[in-house]
Amino acid sequence: MKRYWQHMVNSTEKRVEVFLKKQVNDPARADRGRMDSDVVEGKASIYVLTDALCLYFSEESKYYKDAALFAAVERGVSFVERWQRPDGSLDFPTCNFYSAPDTAFCFRRLYGAWEILKKYGTTEAEKALEERYLRIVLRCAPIIICGGFHTPNHRWAVLAALLTLEKLVAENGALAMETVDFSGCTFPHAVSADALPGEPEPAPVVASAQELLERIRIRAGQYLAEGIDGDADGEYAERSTGNYNSVVDKSLITAYEMSGDETYLGYVERNLDMMLYYFDGDDTIFTQNSTRQDQGKALHPDQYFYLYTYMAAHTGSDLFDAAAHKIIKDNLERGDDAPDCIYIFMLYDRLKNYTFRGYGFLPEYRRYFPGSQVLRVKKPSYVYSVLNKKSQFLFVKFGSLPVCVRIGEAYCDVRYFVPERTEDTGDGCVLRGTARGWYYEPWAQDQGTTDWWAMDHKKRERVITSQVDTTVTVKELERGIAVTVKTEGLSGLPLRVEVIVPAGSTLETDSVSLSANRGDSLILRNGYLHLHAGAQKLSIGPGYGTHSFKGHYSGEEKNEVGYSIYLNDYTPYERTFTIVEE
Repeated sequence: MKRYWQHMVNSTEKRVEVFLKKQVNDPARADRGRMDSDVVEGKASIYVLTDALCLYFSEESKYYKDAALFAAVERGVSFVERWQRPDGSLDFPTCNFYSAPDTAFCFRRLYGAWEILKKYGTTEAEKALEERYLRIVLRCAPIIICGGFHTPNHRWAVLAALLTLEKLVAENGALAMETVDFSGCTFPHAVSADALPGEPEPAPVVASAQELLERIRIRAGQYLAEGIDGDADGEYAERSTGNYNSVVDKSLITAYEMSGDETYLGYVERNLDMMLYYFDGDDTIFTQNSTRQDQGKALHPDQYFYLYTYMAAHTGSDLFDAAAHKIIKDNLERGDDAPDCIYIFMLYDRLKNYTFRGYGFLPEYRRYFPGSQVLRVKKPSYVYSVLNKKSQFLFVKFGSLPVCVRIGEAYCDVRYFVPERTEDTGDGCVLRGTARGWYYEPWAQDQGTTDWWAMDHKKRERVITSQVDTTVTVKELERGIAVTVKTEGLSGLPLRVEVIVPAGSTLETDSVSLSANRGDSLILRNGYLHLHAGAQKLSIGPGYGTHSFKGHYSGEEKNEVGYSIYLNDYTPYERTFTIVEE
C-alpha cells in the first residue's frame, strides 16, 4: 500500500477541499457548518468530515494538524448535533425520514470518525471532539432499534449498527443512558403495506444500560432470524454487482469486527470470489443482472478495493490480493480519485502496511451460477453472458464494445422470448422457452357482478389455441459466437431477432455505409453487416428478413439508447448467425 498511500491522501484532499469551499459559515444560518447543497441534509457532510479528520492526522497530508481544518470539522459536527433528530435519526431528506437504514449508513462514518479520534487524538480539543462523536453515535440507538427498512441490503447496515451499539453501550453504559432518548419512538404500525397505520404506540421505557443492551440484542436477533441472503454462489438478493453487493460486504465485515463471528466473513469471501467472474475484459463490472439502479452501467470496481485488500490480508488469498492491487493501480493510472475509504486503512495498520504480491483479474474463466442463473464466459478476445428468465438474455463484449441480443415475439400477452431453462454445454449453452396463445373462457358460474374490473380474472379458465417452442443455441468461436434460433409449433408468427449495438457506431455493407443513430434500426435481409466503433470492428450475419415487422405493442421494451439490427423470419424456422471480431 505504501506506493499508493499518497494517491489515497491526495484524492481525499480533493474531497475535503470541496467541503471547505462549500461549507456554510454564515453564523446567521441554522445550517451553519454543513456542506452546502440543494437541500439541508447531513450525509455528505458526515462522510467528508471523517475524511477531514483522516487528513488532520495524516503526516503525508498538507492538512496535517491544520488548526483551520480542525475548526471546520468542529463547525461541521456542531451542525450534525443540531440536525440529528431527538430519536437519533439522520434523515435522507429527498426521500426517507426517521429512517433506520439511512441513519445506519451515516452511523458507519460517524463511528469511523470516533475511532480515528480515539486512535490518533491526544490534545484536549481532540479528545473533546472524540466524546462529541461518541454522543452522536449513541444517540442513534432509538431509531436503529425501533425503525424498519426498505430493501434487502438495509437489513445488514442496520444489523452492523446494532452490533456496534451493543459494543459501545457495554463500554459506555452511563453515557448511553444520559444520551439516548426514546420519547419520539411512538411509530404506529400497519399490518400490511396497504393498511392504514394504527394509533401511535407508547414510547419504549428503558430504565438501565442493561435493559438497553437487551433491546439491542433482541432487535439484532430479529434481523438475523430472517437469514442473510447470500447464496452458495456468493450472490445477494439484489444482484447489484455495481453497488449494493459491496454495501452488504461492508456491513458484514463490520458485523464480524463487532462480534468476532467468522460466519459473516464467509458471505463476504464468497461474494468477492463471485465478483472475480463479473469483471469484463475492459475491467469494468458486468451489471446487467442487477435489480437496482446500477443495472446496465459500466463501472470500475473501485468500491471493492478495500474489501479485496481486507479479505486478502485476512485469508491470504492470492486472487484477492491481485484483484485489490489491480483496482488501485489501474485507478491511479486512469487518473481517477482513489476510492473513498482512507479511514478504514488508517484504523487498521495491517491494511495500511499491506504489501501486494500479485496483480490482475482472471485472464479467462467459465462459470455458471445456479442461484442467479447466469453463465459468464471470458475468452482472450471477448466476454459473453447469458441470463436466464430475462428478455435481454445474451450480452457479448469485445473489449469495451457491448452487443446485446433479444428476440421479439408479439404473441398473445408475450412480447419477448424469455428463456426458462439454460444448459451449459461446455463450449456454449442452450436456452429454451415456451410461449402459448390463450383466450379466456366464459364464466361457468355467476360472479355476482357485471363489472368487468371487479371480476377476478385470474380465476377464469383459459383455452390454449397454439404454442411456440424456441431453442437458442450459443456456440463459442475463436473470435466471437454463433447463435442458432430454432422455433417449433405455431406457423406464421413474425419473430424478430434484435441485435443491439452502441449508438454512434458506423455500419457498412458492400453497398452502403451509415451512422447508427440512437433509437434507430434496420433489417439485415441478407449478407453481413460490418460494424466499426473506434479501433474495433465486428461482423454480424448472415442476415435474414422475410418480413418487416419491428414490433409496436404496448409493454414492449424500446431501445432508446442504442441501435437495433433486426433479423426477421416467420415461425417455424431455424437460422444461424454470428457476431465476431474482424
